[in-house]
Amino acid sequence: MPSAEIGATNVAGALTSNKHGTLAGPCRVTNYTLRGVYMSRSSLYRRSIGLALLVVGFAGCRDAVSAPTVATHGLAPRPDARPLAAAVTRDIQPTGKGMDVQDDPNPPPRTRYRMEYHRENVLRGSQDVYFIWYGGWANAVADQAVLTDLASSIGNTPYLNIVRLYPDSSGTPATSSVIYGGSVTDYYSHGGVLSDADIGDIVARQLTSYALPPDPDGIFVVFASPDVIASSGQDVSYCALHGMSIIMGQRTRYIYVGAPSRSTRCSPQAIGPNGTIDGDGMAYLFTAELANTLTDPLLVTWYDRLGLEVADKCAWTFGTTYRASNGAAANVHLGVRDYLLPQLWVPSKNGGACALHW
Repeated sequence: MPSAEIGATNVAGALTSNKHGTLAGPCRVTNYTLRGVYMSRSSLYRRSIGLALLVVGFAGCRDAVSAPTVATHGLAPRPDARPLAAAVTRDIQPTGKGMDVQDDPNPPPRTRYRMEYHRENVLRGSQDVYFIWYGGWANAVADQAVLTDLASSIGNTPYLNIVRLYPDSSGTPATSSVIYGGSVTDYYSHGGVLSDADIGDIVARQLTSYALPPDPDGIFVVFASPDVIASSGQDVSYCALHGMSIIMGQRTRYIYVGAPSRSTRCSPQAIGPNGTIDGDGMAYLFTAELANTLTDPLLVTWYDRLGLEVADKCAWTFGTTYRASNGAAANVHLGVRDYLLPQLWVPSKNGGACALHW
C-alpha cells in the first residue's frame, strides 16, 4: 500500500489499494446547482430471549456497506412516538458534541445500536447556510474558499441525500437541500476563549444587528480561527458541535467548528486535497455537523441509545478513498473540488452501516 506521507495514520489506514498499488474506487458525486407493562412469567421469559437475540443482531453492524437498496431506506418513526417518548426511554440524549477526537482511548461502540426516531421534526425544505468567520481570518483566503465552495455545492447531492433516510412523525424526510447564504466576520467580539453561551451569543449578535438575516430556515456556522478555542472541551472531548438558541423569539440552529491546526486530534490528515490544513479539516467537521443538524436539529429527534447522531456513528471513517492531485486522500468530489468527508450512517432494519452516498 502507498506510504502514509499524505497525513495522519488513521487516513493511511483508511486508504484502499488494488493489486497495482494504486488507490481504488473514487466516490465521485455529481454537482447540483440548486439554491411498565404487566406480563406473565412465561411471557417475560419469551421476551427476554427475544431481546437477547435482538442485541446480538445489533452488535453485528458494520462500518462498510454496499450501496443501500430500497429495503434499507429509512426506518419509519415508531408508531407509539409521542411528545414525551424520549423521556421514557433509556436512550442517552445527544449533547451536540458527539464528533469525538479521533484518538479517544475509550471510544463509544458507535455501530452497536440502530438509529431511532424520538420526537420533534427534522429540518424540511431548503435550508440556508450562513458563515461567521470568528477571530483572525485576514490571511486565510484559501481556507475560506474551500468552505464556501463546499456549502455552495453540497446540497441535493448523493452524499448529503443520506439524510433523507430520516423522516419525522409526519413521514417527511430530512431535507438535503442546502443553499449558501453568505458570510460575515466577527473580530474577537467574545475574546479567544469561548463558552457554549458565547457561541450562541456570537450568532445572536449577528442577527440582532441584521448583519445576517434572522432567517427561520437558517443554519449559522461559526468557524473559529486557530487562536480561538471553546472552553467546554474542544480538542479534548469533541472537535465540533451543533446546538439551538432562541434568538429574536425563534429557534435558531447553529454549528461551531474549531480550527484543526490547533490539534491533530481533530484533523483527518496533515494536508487536505485542496492544499490546506484548516479549510480541508473544517470541511470534514462542518459536513458532519450539518448532517447532524438536518436530522436532529433540537437534539431530541434521531439518535441511537448512546446519543450518537448520523455523522457521530461514523466519526473518523472514510470509506473508499482516492488520491487527489496533490497526493492527499479524498473520498468525494463536489463541484470543482475534492474533499475528505465523513461517512454518514445509513439505517436499515438490521441496524445500518456507514456509507458515502445514497
